Amino acid sequence: MAQRTFHPSPSDVDPALLAFIAALPKTETHLHLEGAVPWELLRELDPVKFAAPPPFWDPAFRYASFDQFLDLILEYAAPWYTSAERYGRAAQLVLAECRQQNVKYVETSIHLAAVVHSGSDGPEIVAAVKEAARKAAPDVAVRVFLGLCRDDYTRYPKEIAAAIRWEELDGLDLHGVETLPLQKWTARIWQEARDRGKFTKAHAGEFGPASFVREAVEVLGVTRVEHGVRAAEDLAVMELLCERGVTLDVCPISNLKLGVAPSIREHQIGVLHRAGVRCTVNTDDPFFFGNRLEDEYVALAIDAGFARRDLASLARNGFEAAVSGGLLSVAEAVGYVAEIEELAEG
Repeated sequence: MAQRTFHPSPSDVDPALLAFIAALPKTETHLHLEGAVPWELLRELDPVKFAAPPPFWDPAFRYASFDQFLDLILEYAAPWYTSAERYGRAAQLVLAECRQQNVKYVETSIHLAAVVHSGSDGPEIVAAVKEAARKAAPDVAVRVFLGLCRDDYTRYPKEIAAAIRWEELDGLDLHGVETLPLQKWTARIWQEARDRGKFTKAHAGEFGPASFVREAVEVLGVTRVEHGVRAAEDLAVMELLCERGVTLDVCPISNLKLGVAPSIREHQIGVLHRAGVRCTVNTDDPFFFGNRLEDEYVALAIDAGFARRDLASLARNGFEAAVSGGLLSVAEAVGYVAEIEELAEG
């Protein structure tokens, strides 16, 4: 695999810090499978078109707009994800890399529009991803979510009605262009999904304001918000998140490269963490941001001044959020949490 790392000179990083981060049991709770398309599979697909590593792996790269990011997903990811078998092959490599970084729990999402355009059966894709997990990461708990855009019901009403009945699907996530208004169908579908035992979460507070985070919590009824970083702009929203026990699945390098944060040093996770908002650390779309999960922790330590105990707290938050959401049992998490605490005290 071509090397991807956010910091261009990892050899300059304190080896003890790298060892500490590597040893931490970690979670990855904000991982788009299409956005994690493995480079070696693209090279296999078209060795000429995909001969050179993409420019967006450069640590200095910044997206000009979210539209540019979406266009690149169509250029790079869409050609691969055309069947359940290909979803499974990609998942094997993605989850194996998670396992290599000592990730013990993963929430990955597949995108409804990508599923529809692949021409494959949705439950077959979910089954393929879970089978890939059993093969490539048998000791990692993997949950699969379906991502719906804010305007998807106008295009895929039958597919959405069917999806909340997919037996192996673990939950729903709200994806796509965040600044579109929340439509009335969304709260109803989110509640129906929960009634059927699915977990629900939503993207909000990345490009949209803090009020969108409040809307996700109060209207959609979620206890997990993907990104949510602009909640840092509103004290009342941060207080709401603390009162409701809401977790933000934060992706610092993604936010930096998309212009949501001006730098890692100034990233909103610092304000949120200090305010007591429970945050996790994740990669989002690692192929398109040139990042690995360990890079996120390194960046927070070096560029944002997070101490080891802060990094341990962020790692622990992932397990606690999964347990509180009923996605992971206490028995599955307790050993990892104890290991994190021991490392933090060491």
